[in-house]
Amino acid sequence: MSEKQTILENFLGTTCAGCGGAKRPRMSHCAGCYHSLPRKMQSELYRRFGEGYEAAFTASVEWLHARAAGEVR
Repeated sequence: MSEKQTILENFLGTTCAGCGGAKRPRMSHCAGCYHSLPRKMQSELYRRFGEGYEAAFTASVEWLHARAAGEVR
């Protein structure tokens, strides 16, 4: 499975890639994870597929995992 397909499945799914909790389909993350992201990162998640969404989503997941590990405030 390609990375793009994995990202699309996550977008359509109900599990947050940031925390593993529940999220609504067609949302990037659960509300808690989304609101913990820096504002610029939040706005970048509104990009379209093929126009930057994939990179924005990947960056947001990396940031959330780094935050959970105590590497980001």
